[in-house]
Amino acid sequence: MLAALHFCEPSSDRLIGLDDEARRDALAWCNRQGLTLLLRQMLPEATAEAARKNRLRLQVAEETYRRLAALPGEFIALKGIAHCELFGIRPEDRAQYDIDLYFPRHTVEAAREALLAQNYESIAGMEKFPTDHLPGLFPRTDWRWRGDYFDPEMPLAIELHFQFWNAQLERLETPGIDEFWARRVRRAIGGVELAVLCPQDAVAYAALHLLKHVLHGSTKVFHVYELANFLQRHATDDGFWPEWRRLHAPALRRLQAAAFALAEAWFGCALSPAARAEMAQLPASTHAWFAEFAASPAVQLFHPNKDELWLHLSLLEGWRDKLRVARRRLLPSNLPPPSRATESQSRQAVYASWFAARLRHHAISLATTVSGAWRWRRRIRRTPSPP
Repeated sequence: MLAALHFCEPSSDRLIGLDDEARRDALAWCNRQGLTLLLRQMLPEATAEAARKNRLRLQVAEETYRRLAALPGEFIALKGIAHCELFGIRPEDRAQYDIDLYFPRHTVEAAREALLAQNYESIAGMEKFPTDHLPGLFPRTDWRWRGDYFDPEMPLAIELHFQFWNAQLERLETPGIDEFWARRVRRAIGGVELAVLCPQDAVAYAALHLLKHVLHGSTKVFHVYELANFLQRHATDDGFWPEWRRLHAPALRRLQAAAFALAEAWFGCALSPAARAEMAQLPASTHAWFAEFAASPAVQLFHPNKDELWLHLSLLEGWRDKLRVARRRLLPSNLPPPSRATESQSRQAVYASWFAARLRHHAISLATTVSGAWRWRRRIRRTPSPP
């Protein structure tokens, strides 16, 4: 799948040549990874029904954005179709399952109360799980998950963010990130004008969002492709990159560079001189990780691993932070509930099945951790330090 969407050397022959069973399996993986709609030109018949359903879901998303414009307090629309114009992906080619809004901390609770009054309910069990947003909100409904990622009846969750990055959890600082709020701009989304991040900050947020999921072992391939598509389209944009560098501190650019490196590794996108210069400054241990484990996040579903831990450690400087992150990733003390479980939908059987799957994933991936550490250290010894 990655080869079919590669920018430098695209190859769709193997995808098109799959037999019916293999194609169904491949599309099932693409559904989960958000890639199906990007394959419409290569597999028009196989993706036609998903595209039809997604157009219906897009109408619901646009209607929801228009309704959310009336929430109390000003907010920023994050991700989703709010990214489409800047990142060069049509809304029709983007599956969206939730709507992310950023509110300053002093107004986010008022927005939550307004949504609860509009027949929304919180996802159960997320109150104590560390993240950068309040527990997700779903409209009250009798809908049940039926395995269809494009079900027009699947409700859109609303996530109310109160910070752009959780430095306390990740132990990675992003100086100046709170200034994103002051630099917000306005853009039409779904027929209504809403505040969004300025272009440079939108790219930074997309990169940080991707990096967060990579470090947590929950990478979605679409997010890598979305960033790669932006980098490809703006590789020669001399107006964008000087401002990007001016607005963002070195530590913030450094984390973005790690996400840029993954986008290039997977999809062969072009890079601006500014982006490539930041990537060159990444630590030798980070370069070693990409040389050894760049594909690991893409195969986690089939080959459970915790190779992302070594990337996280490579970006940290203090040993205390490294030990804290290693302990959290190797010995998690709490696990979130299934993403679609709400107070009305959680059932012991569903949760037990999900928990058993997660337990199996952690057990298998822990078994590969020791060998991964050895491979990483061996690669570091062969990797030259950046200039």
